[in-house]
Amino acid sequence: MLYEAERQLLVESINDMARWGLIETTGGGLSVRADNGDIVVTATGSAFARWKVTPRDMTVISATGELRERTGGVAPVGALIHMAAYEMFPDCRAIVHAHSAHVLAFASLGMGIPSCVNQLDTLGEVPCLIADDTAVKGGVLSGESERPEVKLPDGIAQRPEIAAVDTYQLIPQLKEKLGPRADELKRHGLACVLYRHGAFTFARGLTEAVENLARVEMSARTAVFQAILRGGLAGIEPNLLFPKPGLAVEQQLADV
Repeated sequence: MLYEAERQLLVESINDMARWGLIETTGGGLSVRADNGDIVVTATGSAFARWKVTPRDMTVISATGELRERTGGVAPVGALIHMAAYEMFPDCRAIVHAHSAHVLAFASLGMGIPSCVNQLDTLGEVPCLIADDTAVKGGVLSGESERPEVKLPDGIAQRPEIAAVDTYQLIPQLKEKLGPRADELKRHGLACVLYRHGAFTFARGLTEAVENLARVEMSARTAVFQAILRGGLAGIEPNLLFPKPGLAVEQQLADV
C-alpha cells in the first residue's frame, strides 16, 4: 500500500478533529502531498461513514487527478480545489476542508471570518469565496449550462455538476484572493471559507492545517458570542479595545 505514513497521519488527524468537534458528518476532506507530487486524500463517502476511517480508506491520485492507487473509494470532487491549491502554492503540503459549525454561520451569510482572537491574527484574512452552486449545478444537470462540461479524471468521483462549481466559480476566486499571498503560506498557512459550505485551510503540513482550522473556528465562535452579547452582527468587532493601529494603548482605552 502506497504512502502508509501519510495515510496513518490522515487517520490520526481525523480522529483528533472528530474529538475536538472540528469535522462534521455532512462532508469535508483532508489531503497531503507526497514529495513526488502525488496526493493522498480521504475517499468520497468518508464523512457519511461518520469518519470512522482506516488507512485503507484513502485514495492516491496524481497532481492532475489520475488514479495512482485505490484501496477504498475514489477522491471526492472537492479534490479539484486541493489540486488547484497544490499547483498554486509550491510550499503547500496539506489541506483540510471541514463544515465546522460556527464557520458555517458566517459562510451562510457570505462573510469571511473576522479575527476576533489573537490566534487568528497570525493567520491573516480569511475571505469568503462566493458561488451560486444551486444555479450552476441545476444548469449542468438540466443540460442548459452555457459552459463546457468539466471532464473529470478517473481518480475523482464523476460529478460534473459539482466540478462546474469548483472549476468555473471557486477556483478562479481562490487564485484571485489567495494566490498573491503565497509567501504567507510559507510562514503560517492560509484559509478561506466557501459560501454556505465550509472552510479550507492550506499549510506546510497536516498538523498545521488542522491547527489553522481550529483557529478559524475559534474566531468564528467568538464572533457569534460577540453578536449575542452586543446585539447582532453590528456588535461584532474584530478588535474592540484597540481598533486603531498605531494609536497609543492608553489613548485607545480612554476612548472605550
